[in-house]
Amino acid sequence: MHPNPIYRQTEAERSLEFALAAGFGQIMVSADPVPLVAHIPFLQGQQGDEIELHLVRSNPIARLLQNIQTPAKLSVSGPHGYISPDWYGVKDQVPTWNYVAVHLSGTLRMLKHDQLLALLDRL
Repeated sequence: MHPNPIYRQTEAERSLEFALAAGFGQIMVSADPVPLVAHIPFLQGQQGDEIELHLVRSNPIARLLQNIQTPAKLSVSGPHGYISPDWYGVKDQVPTWNYVAVHLSGTLRMLKHDQLLALLDRL
């Protein structure tokens, strides 16, 4: 995924498949004074339209969720590598970095306590 739409060449379904196959990423939420980030394993929810993850109670994001639901972004990274300007075989080129990444957005909410054990078993 690249922020500029001209570089987006992957269908949403394929991007989701990539993220689910990786199963590990960074969940991010807005907070004051800085955004909060946690590195987490995750899986597709049983309904198919959710991502499930677990945060330890002491994680600042988990503490935030005790009182509210919040918008969140899950970032999943894949292969990446430096591309030398010499590779292009043309003068006056700049280096670049090729990478694969998927960003999933949604609302992060805390599960009920009685759902926790089943989630941990699935994870």
